[in-house]
Amino acid sequence: MALALFSRKEKGIVSTLSIFAVILRVPLAFRSIPFLTTLPYGDDAFYLFSIAKHLAAGHGPTVDGVSLTNGFQPLIVLLYTPIFWLCGSNTWLAVRWTFLLNGIIAAFTIWAVAILLRTLERSPLREGASIPIIGAVIWTFTFTIFAQMTNGLETGLASLFLLVAMILYAKIDSITRGWALGFTLGFAVLARIDAAIFVVILVVILLLKKRIRIAVVISIASFLVSAPWWLFNWINFGDLMPTSGQAENIWPLPPGENIYRAIQAVSNIASFIFYLPNSLSLPLRILWFIVLLTVILFIVKRTSLTSRLIKMLRIDILLPVLLFLIILFFYYTFFFRAPHFLERYFQPLRIVWSLLVAAGVAIFWRKKIARKLIIAAGMLGLVFSMDRYAVDYFNPPNTDLYTIALWARAHPTEKIGMLQSGVAGFIAPNVINLDGKVNAEALRAHQQGRLAEYLRNEHFTYIADDKPLIEDIAEMARNHNLYFDSTGMIGSIQLMKWRGNSE
Repeated sequence: MALALFSRKEKGIVSTLSIFAVILRVPLAFRSIPFLTTLPYGDDAFYLFSIAKHLAAGHGPTVDGVSLTNGFQPLIVLLYTPIFWLCGSNTWLAVRWTFLLNGIIAAFTIWAVAILLRTLERSPLREGASIPIIGAVIWTFTFTIFAQMTNGLETGLASLFLLVAMILYAKIDSITRGWALGFTLGFAVLARIDAAIFVVILVVILLLKKRIRIAVVISIASFLVSAPWWLFNWINFGDLMPTSGQAENIWPLPPGENIYRAIQAVSNIASFIFYLPNSLSLPLRILWFIVLLTVILFIVKRTSLTSRLIKMLRIDILLPVLLFLIILFFYYTFFFRAPHFLERYFQPLRIVWSLLVAAGVAIFWRKKIARKLIIAAGMLGLVFSMDRYAVDYFNPPNTDLYTIALWARAHPTEKIGMLQSGVAGFIAPNVINLDGKVNAEALRAHQQGRLAEYLRNEHFTYIADDKPLIEDIAEMARNHNLYFDSTGMIGSIQLMKWRGNSE
């Protein structure tokens, strides 16, 4: 059993940390309804809640109860669905309970981190600061990890299955374990479809090692689990990629935007326990990254850290996930247009980095001076985490998406199109998604350059969103003699009303 890997003291510490991880998420569920629509849940999380709500009501995977969508990662929605079924018409109660589910996922992830680190150790260190305990502490208290694991999306669940798959891969020595790994990988794909790349990497590595039977078993098992999702996508939408992924690629980006956001994401991950404001300018962010990288390389060289890590850990087990994160980095940076999501897409990098940091801390812990520096850094990082937890989650900058949703609900005869329609569509059924993430018809209209025709044919009376975003839509419409005029602002949301087909 996995628990046999730990001493009684270690089990007690990891259990306490995992319980505390759940407790940390409980206060978030008791905030007022407007605050529930803000961080850590973003607008996209409410697409999942809408789909889970309709699944629970027997309408199928849809955000509006009518049109099918595949613009979501299926496994987390399937876990949300029983919550919405149990809560019935009280959908806000269901949203509150989702925090508990995400807390439980985080608790299991903390155990998975500890088990993986103990599995990677060549000779377990049970005295002093053990690596699994350090890893568990990192995954409990680091704000950037907390934020990604509590965003209402699939990130936490995908992280858990990736960690479990790495544990099973480290112990792969039989066909039986091959089946277990294959089924786990299948669920990892359902948690987040880009895990299919990770499956291919593992299978190729096993084939190169001439472990052909295990590779075949893993391929079959992972495909059997994930096949229903692939079939659903192909039969209903004619494409294996969900509409959410396709929608991200239809918008033009300023030159270098993806690269800048990639630098931002990697520097945030590398900064680890510290918080870097998103407003930090590109030159300062690059400078910070260079300084941070220089310090890391200096420490690695002066302390022979690489060789010590190799002696301490089975680094070869991390090879598949290292290849995975490299592929993800290049794909999402250079071949995908979703710069605002890069930090979430780079979650495998955060996982590997946290594992290596945990091992490095254990190595330096034995030296008195280093221990004091580690404690000081840890306390400072904890202060950062507490500050961000309080400010981001209990004093959000605005609840404008909730406010526009109330306006839409008060005007039920109007048909309102929004790009960011997650929160508003969850509250008001007359709000329709315009960017195509969960609306296949809108996506096709974007792809074929006939968005104005779609707006006209569907008789939208209003369009609304952040001012720059919605003005782009209004301009597209004007180019085809469809005119929307601004009727004012609701917070940061600009509301525009259709006034006819001519000047």
